[in-house]
Amino acid sequence: MDNYASIVAVRAPKAKLDTAQLFDGVHMDKDASPVDQFLDNCLPLNKPWASLQESEEVPPELGRLFLLGYVSAVESYMRVLIRRLVNCDPFTQIRCENFPLPYGAVLHHEKHVLPDALLEETNFSEEKSIPKALAKFIDMPNLSSGTTDLLGEFDKICQLRHCCTHRFGRLGVKNGTALGLSAHSKFLEKPILLKKAALEDIADLTFTLVKSINNDVFAFVMKRSATVKLPFHEKPGIGWTWHKTHDRERFKQYYDIFCSMKDATPSSSAGDIYELFRKTYQMVGKAREVKKV
Repeated sequence: MDNYASIVAVRAPKAKLDTAQLFDGVHMDKDASPVDQFLDNCLPLNKPWASLQESEEVPPELGRLFLLGYVSAVESYMRVLIRRLVNCDPFTQIRCENFPLPYGAVLHHEKHVLPDALLEETNFSEEKSIPKALAKFIDMPNLSSGTTDLLGEFDKICQLRHCCTHRFGRLGVKNGTALGLSAHSKFLEKPILLKKAALEDIADLTFTLVKSINNDVFAFVMKRSATVKLPFHEKPGIGWTWHKTHDRERFKQYYDIFCSMKDATPSSSAGDIYELFRKTYQMVGKAREVKKV
């Protein structure tokens, strides 16, 4: 019997989704640094729109998907960075040792990715979330002024991302307010239109932001490793000897987290960076000892 409520035709779906078949079970994470993993994730996003002819433009729906991809790549970078530091850095380990872990993660995660479970309730899709997470998990009080300015620009991308995720690209009042209603009120309920030039700017900003965060965190973590005392330690630092042969393995663990071999300008060698690090901090604690004598 016909029913007036059947205003559109509904047919049964062809099949139920078997989500266990939708993941790459043979995938193995590369040993690449978090910043190089970010580049691996983003460079394929660049190719489809960057290869368009001058007269061609990006279809609006695809432009929104590219934007989602760039923000997701930043979020992934942050998760891998924090996870790698938990596995390597004793200060970060102490910071996180009292944080709870889901029991399912303890049962099923491989040990090296277990710190990912610490971030289950953390997101990185707004300006304040990145410094907040760095403060929580790494005990890093602040980022540089340059990175902070970049985060302000990244928040604009995140507002656009919210439109794409929740409104199929249309601008809502909340996101319009965050972006500035005086300039955006006429675009309420209008769809985002990302042309090649806009995607180029978005890609450039996310690349610059990630590399700037990378340098800030590296500077903070390495300075702390040389100048701050661990609990129950008499001397500052994690035990640097300032002899390259003795410090090589330990330094390489930190270097591998932050270096880039895939950037257009690759990182200097571990040996060169170590020499700069040693030159900066090898006298920590020694001046006081000399003064006492």
